[in-house]
Amino acid sequence: LPAGGLVCSGTMAEPKPRTFKRTCFKALEIVVFTSMGIIDQTLRVVGPFFVLFAVTLISGVIWAWFTYIMDAISEPGTLLRYFHLAIACSLIFNVAWNYFSTVFTPPGCTPEEYVQNEDMESGLVSKNDQGKYWDGFGRFCKKCRKPKPPRAHHCSICRKCVLKMDHHCPWVATCVGHRNYRTFYLFMFWLWVGCIYVMMTMGPMFLKNIHHRRGEKENGAVVFSFILAFSVSIAVGLLLSWHTYLILTAQTTIEWYNNHLYRAEAKKRGQVWLNQWDVGPITNLQMVLSTGDKPKNFLLWWLPSLLPPQGTGLTFPMRSAARSAEEVPLNPIQPSPEIGGAVDARTD
Repeated sequence: LPAGGLVCSGTMAEPKPRTFKRTCFKALEIVVFTSMGIIDQTLRVVGPFFVLFAVTLISGVIWAWFTYIMDAISEPGTLLRYFHLAIACSLIFNVAWNYFSTVFTPPGCTPEEYVQNEDMESGLVSKNDQGKYWDGFGRFCKKCRKPKPPRAHHCSICRKCVLKMDHHCPWVATCVGHRNYRTFYLFMFWLWVGCIYVMMTMGPMFLKNIHHRRGEKENGAVVFSFILAFSVSIAVGLLLSWHTYLILTAQTTIEWYNNHLYRAEAKKRGQVWLNQWDVGPITNLQMVLSTGDKPKNFLLWWLPSLLPPQGTGLTFPMRSAARSAEEVPLNPIQPSPEIGGAVDARTD
């Protein structure tokens, strides 16, 4: 057969008919891409409604706590009343500040003037594939039609490349990236603490209402608020634990999927895969939570701040540049360019 896939009959050439299998795959591809486009458009439209729904639920629990619980756990004018007021107001402020900061702070996108510097990024590029970084992700966005910084990814919902993109969150109606990841994480942290506080203070009245099964308005509000706080504490607690792990290991949700595959592939080769962005758990946590000119003040990491996060989101410290003499040398695996941070297991 000729290279073009034509069947020769004398001097005539007729196109090779498409097989049923190829037609099915083409139809499936069209359906998948069309469905993804519909989902993206839907999330783009309903995002503000998710935000309004989240604010309504949180406000409802706050209203129930101040209406029914405050007087039940403390007498007016007492030191205990002021103690609970201080804790409640602090939790409400931190939750509200970090939530709305996440919603209204752009996650960061690739600047128009961004140009990749080959000399500066020579340590990030795979030796066997100049079109990719060491972690296997491409250096050029086909949708934005421009260079893509390391750890940046294109969001089909936001329609732009997001710096250090973690994921698109419908509950904040935007992407979680370099500029708003700190407030997103702190929102989850303070919301989880707030749910625990609500359950501790509301627990006795909840058990009392359940035991007596009274049909009063107070009973319904307290039961609903307690169940909501309990459910959110589990869901947010799991998500908070996951992102704590990601921060301590210098990964995003997107990167974790790739890293998991690379680690498994390196293990098959008898090697140990190392994440080049990982410069140590404390330093990793500091780079996400610290702001301003006092990055090592641990207490300031958890408090609201008007200052932007550390760095520009275009470059990041690398393990190979920060390692000490005692660390394992990071020699890339030559046969597999994707696994740029793997070392021979015998040297580990």
